[in-house]
Amino acid sequence: MYKFIFLLLALVYSFRISAQSPCIDGLAGIYPCNEIDLLSFVPLSDVGSPANTNDIWGWVSPVTQKEYALLGCSNGTAFLDLSNPVNPVYLGTLPTHTVNSLWRDLETYGNYCFIVSEAPDHGLQIFDLLQLDLVQNAPVVFSESAHYGEFGHCHTLNINTTTGYCYCMGTNTFDGGLHIVDISDPMSPSLAGGFSADGYTHDGFVWSYDGPDLSFLGKELMFACNEDQLSIVDVTDKSDCHLVAAYDYEGQTEVGYIHQGWVTKDKKHFLVDDELDEVALGNNQEPYGTRTHIFDIEQIENVAYLGFYEGASTSIDHNLYVLDQFVYESNYRSGIRVLDAVHVSDGILNEVAYFDLFPMNDFAQFSGTWSNYPYFPSGINIATSMYDGFFVMKPTLIELSQESWDLCGTDEIIFDLSVNVELAFPLEISIDGLPGAIITGNTISEAGVTSVAVSGIAQIASGTYYPDILLGTNFNESYVVPFEIHIANGVSEAPVLINVPDGASVSNTANSTLFEWQALSSANQYEFQLATSENFADPIEVEITDGTNYLMTFDLPDGSYFWRVRSINECGTSSWSDVFEFAVQLVGLENYSSEKMFVYPNPANDIIVVSSAYEINEITISDVSGRIVNVQSYQSNSKQITINIEMLDSGVYFMLCDQKLFRFIKE
Repeated sequence: MYKFIFLLLALVYSFRISAQSPCIDGLAGIYPCNEIDLLSFVPLSDVGSPANTNDIWGWVSPVTQKEYALLGCSNGTAFLDLSNPVNPVYLGTLPTHTVNSLWRDLETYGNYCFIVSEAPDHGLQIFDLLQLDLVQNAPVVFSESAHYGEFGHCHTLNINTTTGYCYCMGTNTFDGGLHIVDISDPMSPSLAGGFSADGYTHDGFVWSYDGPDLSFLGKELMFACNEDQLSIVDVTDKSDCHLVAAYDYEGQTEVGYIHQGWVTKDKKHFLVDDELDEVALGNNQEPYGTRTHIFDIEQIENVAYLGFYEGASTSIDHNLYVLDQFVYESNYRSGIRVLDAVHVSDGILNEVAYFDLFPMNDFAQFSGTWSNYPYFPSGINIATSMYDGFFVMKPTLIELSQESWDLCGTDEIIFDLSVNVELAFPLEISIDGLPGAIITGNTISEAGVTSVAVSGIAQIASGTYYPDILLGTNFNESYVVPFEIHIANGVSEAPVLINVPDGASVSNTANSTLFEWQALSSANQYEFQLATSENFADPIEVEITDGTNYLMTFDLPDGSYFWRVRSINECGTSSWSDVFEFAVQLVGLENYSSEKMFVYPNPANDIIVVSSAYEINEITISDVSGRIVNVQSYQSNSKQITINIEMLDSGVYFMLCDQKLFRFIKE
């Protein structure tokens, strides 16, 4: 065994790995591994948690495209910026609504995070995640954006992002069954219904059903893990939820505690982790290997139990998630285990990779990794270790030598495809999502590297594509390897601007003005410019962005402003869009002059410039507490003043300039 128990026990608690550690010869630093690299580790003390971590989820900002970790802790929810996964940045914590607790569960709907806890009177916290893009001086203490208090404690939740309903489970309502909250308006959640007829629900998987059973097509079904059975509840009508059927292990093995589960890629199987079957279920019974139970759900009213996969470790399994043909399991003391589910219809799962967050032992005890999140576009996986901290990892199961391409007039690309684990060989290579492309490559008969060519690209319309390399098996299943390709057959056109400000007045105290434009299939990026003059001489803001909007996170002094956008692709830049003008009016203060005066740059680093249409006499700078930090009087009849602010701490300041008030940020 690679578990060097006695040697590692001291090392784990005296040595912390925070830098990148690739998995080499079965180890990433001190952590046993197979085809999963460690990118970074953040200890509890660095995420503001005094006792433990628990659940974890992820979110991608639609504005900045940044990936964020949403980390459940004993004292609240911590947020980390994963823009550089080797060096995560702790942004701050949303405190618990009442008191600390071992348990916390969270998921997202749109740009909001929903959080429950076993803490008494905690209810459902709602947090606007777009705030994370605006953090200037981390870490900060966040405030909840909204709250739902129709229940007190709650064990878990699961959100149907298609219908906009949050299913809260294990509350002090509906006998611990389903408490259903309408979150279609996240800031105004409301009770939609509930289900108590089947007793306590520990966790669940809700699904707008699109599987093979046509009699349930379009229904909203909850696969509820109800301790001693898997219950399927029709929740389509929230006022009339009803039990469809309930299933256990059909006497093939003893039920311990049906804890949590997820549907497989083929939508024909449901995988369950049983939290107590790894420990002794009776007197003198020895623990056995970690078991993952398999249900055939092809016929919803006639579900069949296919048996279980038994792993080599004896740890307790806790939470599992499915991505393509792979199952990412958080198994307390044996870490993240990745199972290949391509043969699941035969009742077969096969371990292909792992990362052990708890290297001391595999005892069947409730400590180690609580949960993981494998769904980031970048391919990273994040996980919690309850009493240790937060991990960022990168699986290396199937890799392309290049995952993103920017092409101008190119007809062919060539790359290496590396299969690093034992899959269902032989595999036939094909491509999906790039119409007209031709792929050539050898049949893959064993793990290793294969050269692949994709041609016919010059005939494809300009645009951004997200095709998949498919590795097909001989029984009509496939593994999916996504990549990204930007094709340009010429310079893109100019974008069309949408979403005001387009001449209307904007409060400069909101510091969250959104500029938006229409997406162009032929563009990869966009250049945004903001200026005080229509000829854009000396623009006050220039930003290159992948998205189709720009969120202004700083305040502007009152006056007139102009903005424009142009598109960028591999062949060059487009002409500029039409120019939009808008006005800023200072809210809550007297507008002493109609003449222009402005402060830039904002945010500022070492200097800040005040420019005015008239002579400047005095400038006073104060911090947010009202303490004056700088006063300057001027006798030089100057209309433009440069102020050195190097000595100021980072933060928000107010500038009073000849009775006109501005706010600026010192970075």
